[in-house]
Amino acid sequence: MVSYGEFIPMFGTDHLIFIGGLAVMAVLLFRYKDKVKEKRKTITKIILFTSLIQQILLYSSYFFLKEFDLSESLPLHISRINTIIGIFYLLTKKEILFTFLCYFGLSAWASFLYPSRVYGITHPLGISFFINHLITLLLPFYAMIAQGARLRKGDKNTVFKWFLVYLVFVYFFNPLVDGNYFYLKHKPFLKDVSDVIYIPFVILLTYALFSLGEALYMKVQVSLPHENKH
Repeated sequence: MVSYGEFIPMFGTDHLIFIGGLAVMAVLLFRYKDKVKEKRKTITKIILFTSLIQQILLYSSYFFLKEFDLSESLPLHISRINTIIGIFYLLTKKEILFTFLCYFGLSAWASFLYPSRVYGITHPLGISFFINHLITLLLPFYAMIAQGARLRKGDKNTVFKWFLVYLVFVYFFNPLVDGNYFYLKHKPFLKDVSDVIYIPFVILLTYALFSLGEALYMKVQVSLPHENKH
């Protein structure tokens, strides 16, 4: 197996590059929102193509640079699930997919701002991480601007129920494959806390994150003209 370097530290050079890249793209998205809406068909194709390339980069990196094993190579991290949801949303413009995209994407903010076991920008997996999170984090706002997509108050409760299903699944699946999905094995924080405490804490934290995200999304929606282009 190929050796491919160390994980990046929080607010190290690579992490700051990731954050800076996201900030630039976010500013451009909102600064030129009229142009984004006007060119939405072309931009949507570009995002879709980039997402597909990112998926190829991710899984080919696991195949060629690491042993492709069930413990970390499956699309079971929530950011990977969200990428798949995003691809299907771009293809179908289904409202329910947009809802899941928004709330599942909030977990990606945590992994982006507090990177755990992430490689640098010069490594294929680091590039994949950056592209994945860039699209995952901005796609809900792109959908609001370009497609007129909107959340309804209370949508978080539907998605939260499915999050609980996901959490239960990965909790019992991880031991079967020695996996770290949703970072339940290599905890990004409270590393020495038992699961009896950690899991309820994660559930409460996620609901709080969903509530905060809902407030943010609603505020952004109010600032945008509602013109549904589905």
